[in-house]
Amino acid sequence: MSEPARVLIWADRHQESLIERSLDTGLITMHAVGSPDDHAGRDLSDRFSVKQAADLRAALAEGDFDIAWITARDVIDHSLRETIRSCSRPVATSTLPTDPVLDLLSEADHGMPARFVPRMRQSLGCISAMQLLEDFGHIECVHVSMTAGQQQTAPWSLLYDAMDMVQALLGIPDEVFAAHAGAHSLQPDVVAGITGHFSVALRFPGQATASIVCSDGGGNWDRRVLVLGSGGRLIIDDHRVEWTMPDGQRSDPDATSESLIVHGAGQLAAHHLRRVLEGVEEAEAPETIGRVLALCESARVSCLTGQAEVPAQIVGSILG
Repeated sequence: MSEPARVLIWADRHQESLIERSLDTGLITMHAVGSPDDHAGRDLSDRFSVKQAADLRAALAEGDFDIAWITARDVIDHSLRETIRSCSRPVATSTLPTDPVLDLLSEADHGMPARFVPRMRQSLGCISAMQLLEDFGHIECVHVSMTAGQQQTAPWSLLYDAMDMVQALLGIPDEVFAAHAGAHSLQPDVVAGITGHFSVALRFPGQATASIVCSDGGGNWDRRVLVLGSGGRLIIDDHRVEWTMPDGQRSDPDATSESLIVHGAGQLAAHHLRRVLEGVEEAEAPETIGRVLALCESARVSCLTGQAEVPAQIVGSILG
């Protein structure tokens, strides 16, 4: 596809800069824009000189676009998921469903009919890192840091992204212990409206461990993964991976040209939207989505109880 992809965007008012940066890549062009707040949708329509989509479900049903991108928080309820499943065009999202995780896990696609973007595991840096792991050896420790501004994404979405990365590297942990901090406390059985910071510790079989920090209080977009093991150290970001071996020698097999590096959530989202549309990024298996959601739920419950949780209880009872 040589022409920019025509995108239907559903966003919050404060995400104007996120949209603008995605359009600056030249990879996508806005076909229509809307918002949960009709006045915000009208303002965004005027700002970008495109037609307003007043009703997201109706716009998805029409299918007059190449791909849809839902970036507004807390809008993907059961009704919208049904509309997404019947949509003739691909739909991507940077936000998670609003329903309790156990309800999502009862659905065939585990409540994720839209493609999650920008997924860290599908970044250029992570794709290169996965190719190195066969030679890297045993993974002993993983740390994932994901911070952003509230105009970019929510910590619940970042936690999903980080858990997806950890699960791909180490599998299902024996225990998850987590804490949440911020101005607004977590509420039982409510995942909508989460803000603040998550800190998570995970213990795995075979004396492996992982930790996660994610927050929407970081101002700017930054995602990094540290992998430690018998092969030394991998440092992964959205664009590249750096391998430092135990003797201190460095191998940098994928030194990405500066001209190919994109900075920020908007630019990354545009690249991933294009890759989804062109079939470069394969859809995640429902089993993988379910395991990752189960890890997120274990962390959320641990935040509420102050106790370590066992994800296998959720994975085993719900996913089989």
